[in-house]
Amino acid sequence: MIGYYKLPVNYRKLTDKERREVRLQYVDEQKGACYYCRSPLDQKPPGRIEMMKIDWSLFPPGFLKAPVHLHHDHNTGMTLGAVHSRCNAVLWFYHGE
Repeated sequence: MIGYYKLPVNYRKLTDKERREVRLQYVDEQKGACYYCRSPLDQKPPGRIEMMKIDWSLFPPGFLKAPVHLHHDHNTGMTLGAVHSRCNAVLWFYHGE
């Protein structure tokens, strides 16, 4: 059972456990779809996302280890939704999010 959070929340103020719970709440509220590409989070992102070139040297080791990430605004710290790890990389690399 996960906790219930009034979304969005400030990512920077969350513990690792709270981040996991918030991510699961977003997955539930998004009905299992990625915030960015809208594809099911239990599947790979669509080919158009998979084909986008990413400079992986700019990301921490193990970035892709967790398949679903909690996307947040890097300026405000506020959470935006649950995304595929690859979509999270695309959001940052191409859109500065």
